[in-house]
Order: sequence, then C-alpha cells, then structure tokens
Amino acid sequence: MPPRRCRGPCSPRSRPSGPSSCSSVLSWCSSKACGCGGTIKPTARCGRKNSSISPMKNNHTLRRIALIGTGIVGAVIMGYGMLVVLYSHEMTTIPVHHLLHGGMAVGAGMLAMALAASLPPRNRERSGWSIPAALAPVAGLLLMWPSKYAYLMDHPWLHLLDHLGIALCSLLAVFAAQAYVRGLGWPMLVLLVGMDAAAAGGFGVSPGNREALCSQPTIAATENTVASPGQVTPLHMLGKQLSQNLGCTACHRIGGIKGVGPTWKNLAGYPQKLADGTTVVADYPFLKKAILYPEQVHLEGFPPNAMPNSYRAMLSGPQHADEAELKAIISYINTLSDRSSPASQPPAPAASGK
Repeated sequence: MPPRRCRGPCSPRSRPSGPSSCSSVLSWCSSKACGCGGTIKPTARCGRKNSSISPMKNNHTLRRIALIGTGIVGAVIMGYGMLVVLYSHEMTTIPVHHLLHGGMAVGAGMLAMALAASLPPRNRERSGWSIPAALAPVAGLLLMWPSKYAYLMDHPWLHLLDHLGIALCSLLAVFAAQAYVRGLGWPMLVLLVGMDAAAAGGFGVSPGNREALCSQPTIAATENTVASPGQVTPLHMLGKQLSQNLGCTACHRIGGIKGVGPTWKNLAGYPQKLADGTTVVADYPFLKKAILYPEQVHLEGFPPNAMPNSYRAMLSGPQHADEAELKAIISYINTLSDRSSPASQPPAPAASGK
C-alpha cells in the first residue's frame, strides 16, 4: 500500500494516541485536522498492534488447553469412582468407601470448574445459583445414607446410580458456587472433600471382604476351644473384627457408657427393659432379634429405629445360611458380660450323624 500524506494544518495534539487499527491510521492520515507534511505508512502501526495482540492470543489458547485438560482429568476421575462398583464389587472399609466418594468429588469439581470457565463475565453475583449451591451438598450427603449400603452392595447397578447421583451433586455444587461468586468454586470443592474425609471412619456400613473373614476359624473350628480367663477365642476375635468393620462400635460402646445404642458391657445375660414396660433377659434369641430386626426391639431410653435394618441382609439369608458372622458377633458380646451363659451364647453346631 503506498504511503499516504496528511493534509491540513499540522498540530501534534491532533494526532491520535494509544493503539489504533489500520483503518484508524488511514482515517487519521486523511483527516483535514492534521497535516504534518510528512508521510505515514499504515503497515508500521499495524505491525506494532499485531505484535501486542499475539501474546494475548497465545495466553488465551494456553488457558483453553489447561481448562480442557482439567475437565478431561476430572471426568476420568469421576467416571472411575462410579464404574468401580461394577467390576470390583466388594464391601470395603468405611474409610475406603468414603474416600472413594471424596475422589469422585475431586473429579466432579475439576470438571465443574472447567465448565464454569465458559460462563460470560459479569460484574455482579448471580443470586439464583445460591440455592443449588446450598442444596446440592445436602443431597449428596443423603445419597450416602449408611443404612442402604448393604442393599446397594447387592445391587451393583443401583450402586452405580447412587454414585452417579453423588458425583452430579458434587458437580452441581461446585459449578453453582462458581456461578454465584467467581472464585467460590474451589472453596466449595474443599468443603465437599472435607465432608467425605470427615465421614471416613465414622458412620457407615463396610463389612470388609466376606471371603477373607469367613476363611478364619468359625464355630465348627472352635467348638472344642476352651477360653482361659482373659483370653479370647478365635471365634470371638472374628466377632470383634466384624463389629469394628460393620461400624457397630460407633453406636455401641464396650466400656459401660451409654451411646446412641446400649453399651455391650454386661448386656448379654442381663435383663433389659423395653419401651412398653416389660423386661426381657438378653439371651441369644433376644440378641439375634435385636441385630437382625432392630425395628422390633425398642429398649427404654433409646430412640426407636435408630439402628439400621441393613444388617439382616449382611448377616443372614440365603448367602449367610450358617449365620457364622452373626454368631461370632454375639460371641464377642458375651465376652464383655459377667453373666454370659449358654443361654446367651450362640448354639453349638449340630453334631454330624454317625
């Protein structure tokens, strides 16, 4: 393009300042308000502008790549947390299961932050997003309700849907927080993971690997074992391990202090007062009924239906015909009582026919 000559009286103040486009340079050169008597090549100013825009474009491209990468990594982590229940369907410990939920929250949060980056810039809060930002974490906690764990473990596809719901609640919570106030998404993600970490080792149902537990000595292997004072037989040790894995000790203390449920110290063999005023001795049938059908046993001084009924599916039924784990737990309860008797202890296995 040939150089253009400015026309008109020359005045330095009339020259435009700041970055200009090619069209503005041509307009300035042809303006009658400025005539410097010289020539200006538009390409000089255009080249200067292009050199300042190029780094900005590069930064924008790198930012988009980082956001896409964050979203992909988050989606993979979230997907793993959901699909793991299909190909590795074993009841894990309480910490592992809740930390798995925390991992899904991390993945969902990363994906949510990547999606929230596409929101248009604004100078004020989107108050409408405050409602889902507050309700989504609560919904996620409800989906982790401990009493339904055993049922979900027996139904993998329902467990998958449950994990999908938890992941979506985490995604919505982080996205809504970021949409409500830019920068609030990361604190929300930290809050979600913190809740899962706090739940680890707390309440929940996690009996552990059934095959590993059942491979230990059972009643048949210990029927002739005599426990010396202060010594626990292998069967009782199995019951102690099961009670810890199942989370029983979260509500039933063994030191004589009342918790959410009655203490196991001096429970077996002692009379127990029911809410209707009657008194029943805690023998084996009573202990078995209290564990498998807690809704039918309401002790005085304790809230009704506080104990989940999920233990019935985990300790009895077709898959637990021998009720070995149930008997082991009751055996352990008997070791904590000074009134333990054959009436409160699990029955010995029937002798084989001669």
